Amino acid sequence: MSYPQLADLLRRASYRLFPGRCLICGAASQQTLDLCSGCASELPENQFCCPVCALPPGVGLNTAIVCGACLSSPPPYRHCVAPMRYEFPVNLLINRFKHHGKFSAAALLSEYLLRRLKTEHELPDVLVPVPLHWRRCWQRGFNQASWLAHYLGRRLSIPVSPRKLRRTRYTQQQQGQHRSERLANLKGAFDLRGHVAGKTIAVVDDVVTTGSTINEVSRLLIAGGATRVDVWCLARTPLEK
Repeated sequence: MSYPQLADLLRRASYRLFPGRCLICGAASQQTLDLCSGCASELPENQFCCPVCALPPGVGLNTAIVCGACLSSPPPYRHCVAPMRYEFPVNLLINRFKHHGKFSAAALLSEYLLRRLKTEHELPDVLVPVPLHWRRCWQRGFNQASWLAHYLGRRLSIPVSPRKLRRTRYTQQQQGQHRSERLANLKGAFDLRGHVAGKTIAVVDDVVTTGSTINEVSRLLIAGGATRVDVWCLARTPLEK
C-alpha cells in the first residue's frame, strides 16, 4: 500500500470515529469531508467548462467545448483544472482560507480538485505555486498557493518547488480589477529562479479569474524549457456579466 493510499484510509477511518461539522452550515457530517450532504449537493461544481482554460459554460450549455478566447488565442499552458465555479458558497470558503487562515476550508475544496485529478489528468513532475511578494506574504501570514501545493503534493506524492518563481514587484490587489488592469499590473512582476528544462509542471493557485497571472507564469516556465505546463486551482470565476 502506497503512502497516499494509507493516508486516505486513515482519513476515512478518523471520520467514522469522529464525525466532523459542515464548514458551511455547521451540521454534523457523516461524509469523509467537513461538509453535510445537503450543502455538498449545492456546491457550484464547474461542469461542462472549457477543456483548456476551465471557463464555466454559458447558460444552457451541457457539453464541454473550447471557448472563443482559447480558440482565438490559445494560452501557454495545456489546460486548467478547476473543480468549482467561484460562486457562493465556494467564494466564502476560499475567503475564509485566504484571509482568515481557515485551512480546513482549503482542505475541503482540495478534495474536489483531487477527485478531478485522479480521474481525468496526467500528473506532472513537480508542483509550482504562484508566488506572493514577500510584503503580501508577511501581511497575510502565508502564501495560499504554496499551502495548496504542499497539501496536494503530500496527497499525490509529487515534489513541490516553491522557489522556482519569484514575485519581483509588489502589485496592487488583483481582486475587482478588469482584464486590462490586471495585465498592466502583472507586467514584469515575476521571474524564473530555478531549472525547469525538460520538466512537466502544474502551476497551483487558489482562484483563476481572468487568467492573467497563470498566463504570465506559464509563459515564463515554457520559456525556461518546461515541456508542459498545466494549471491547478480550486475555482474558476465565470465571465463578468
